Amino acid sequence: MSISVEYLPEPKLQFGDYFEHQDTKTGLAEFGPFGKSIAGLHPSEVKLGFIGTRETIAGAKEWLEECGTEIESENSKVIRQKIKEVDNSPSLFGDGIFEDDHIHEPLVRLYKILNRDFIGFSKESEFECCFQMNERWDRTIRPDEIGKTLAIEDKQRRIWELVEIFNENIRSLAETSPAPDIIVLALTPEIVDEAYTVQVTGNFYLNFRRAIKAKAMRWGIPIQLIQRSTILGKKPKGRRLPLQEKATRAWNFCTALYYKAEGIPWCPASVEKDTCFMGIDFFVAQETSDTLTMRTSVAQAFDYLGQGLVLRGDPFEWDSEQHGKTPHMTQEGAYRLVAGTLKEYIRVRGTPPKRVVVHKPSRFWGSDHGEYNELDGFVEGIHSVFPGCDYDLVTLARSRVRLFREGQYPPARGTYFCIEDEAHFLYTMGFIPYLETYPGSYIPEPWQIIERYGSSSPKDLFREVLELTKMNVNNCSFADGTPITLSFSEKIGEIMKHVSEEDTIQTSYRFYM
Repeated sequence: MSISVEYLPEPKLQFGDYFEHQDTKTGLAEFGPFGKSIAGLHPSEVKLGFIGTRETIAGAKEWLEECGTEIESENSKVIRQKIKEVDNSPSLFGDGIFEDDHIHEPLVRLYKILNRDFIGFSKESEFECCFQMNERWDRTIRPDEIGKTLAIEDKQRRIWELVEIFNENIRSLAETSPAPDIIVLALTPEIVDEAYTVQVTGNFYLNFRRAIKAKAMRWGIPIQLIQRSTILGKKPKGRRLPLQEKATRAWNFCTALYYKAEGIPWCPASVEKDTCFMGIDFFVAQETSDTLTMRTSVAQAFDYLGQGLVLRGDPFEWDSEQHGKTPHMTQEGAYRLVAGTLKEYIRVRGTPPKRVVVHKPSRFWGSDHGEYNELDGFVEGIHSVFPGCDYDLVTLARSRVRLFREGQYPPARGTYFCIEDEAHFLYTMGFIPYLETYPGSYIPEPWQIIERYGSSSPKDLFREVLELTKMNVNNCSFADGTPITLSFSEKIGEIMKHVSEEDTIQTSYRFYM
């Protein structure tokens, strides 16, 4: 068995003044967001509206005011070195550090490359942007009104009643002139504890966050939910994962709001500008029996700036007993979804793409599957919008194949390996040389190209996958383990479940963050 291993260099991102760096926080701290480089892509102010009780709104505003200042990172690595006194002076080279006599206090060095200090979201920092808050954009809800709603015994009705209360206040702000750019929903701890999620059927959970995002789309203003845990840094009841420290929360929160206000935090340096990246996945719209479900496809499309579009496909029945657990679209459904997504892409960008890359977590069924001929449907859909357009259709899946390396860390992020020149794999998470550590808590799994149709080589396709793991503007981490084309499919599908036939569907990705 022949195995070849190669390291794909870490992709760089572009920031203000086209400065290039591989780390998001470093790039933003040194040169600010990429939006400053191109007119129209950088808001100098972000107008915020608030909905909540007087107490939660005050707390949210305090947090945002703090985000306007520098916040020192607590996520630091302490390096200690014992120092022996020689001739009444400490040794600069640590001579005798294993001896016990004449040992002074350790030398402490803080190492913050894993998460640097937050620079402050203000016009004085490299962000060159600030939050604008005004009482005209506040809508207060009385605690007794919330308490009365939370007292409703039926939890489904309780959640929908809360959604209606917040939705009416969102409508009020949206109809105010001038309207805010983003509306912050400052939730009380009681809402989070007693009215956040309830199981409706076996595979469907009614969730307040998803439901309010779905209902609020009709007003055309993105919303941002904020909890007391974000403001005070206290882990909410029942949360298993550790809470991020304050500087990390500030980086993630401000970067996401900047993007929701139509700013561009960063963009990949080497992605072709005329390439449209598309992710295809499915969600359960309705369960009619144990085996029969109503499925709906969802497409996410991203350009080189990371500006995303979301389109919902046609619903269709799927019998898992007859066809298997993994759903597939009909040829007509695949055609309509891809063609509709590309038409919207052209409407937003003004020009058609020269190349389309489609990522899918399941195989592309062909003509041997009768009406479920997705492969021809995708190709026909692409060429119906732009004849002669180049394309790559790629199935990506996590693999159980592992590489082991010497030392305490897993293989480096960017490790590409091939077995018998047929099976191709890539580690998108692992040891990161720039950070000098592995920032994860689980053994990383490589991605495998299960199948591909198109002219690009597996190595080039994986180079793009590596770049797409750095395009999640919903946080400010070094990289995600999943490319953006696939990482938000499930989250978007959960929001789509709450969208009724009468509701408005926004195509901009910022409404789903």
